[in-house]
Amino acid sequence: FTGVCTQEMCDITSGLSAYASLGAEVIAISVDSPFAQEAWAKANKITVTIVSDLNKTATKAYDVVFPMLAGVGDTSARAAFVIGKDGVVKYAEQTATPKDLPNFAAVKAALAQ
Repeated sequence: FTGVCTQEMCDITSGLSAYASLGAEVIAISVDSPFAQEAWAKANKITVTIVSDLNKTATKAYDVVFPMLAGVGDTSARAAFVIGKDGVVKYAEQTATPKDLPNFAAVKAALAQ
């Protein structure tokens, strides 16, 4: 329910056709519960597929733990990955702070390759 997350997912939702034209499927992962994700997505008309990483399994596997965010504990850093059909990571970016958005032009360039 943060402004940066909402901006990011609204922008991606409005540009889903650009990702589809590159043969990509966009999946957002957050550490929120699926119930909170569903309420937030409905309230903001988000159509991106969102999956819950409540136990931080993916967060740890992709090494994007953001320790002690605002004193509430470990969470996921803001990050973007392009994973090829072969399962190999083709692009990875973790932003410096949760307030920074990934470089989506670089994401699209990686998808175009």
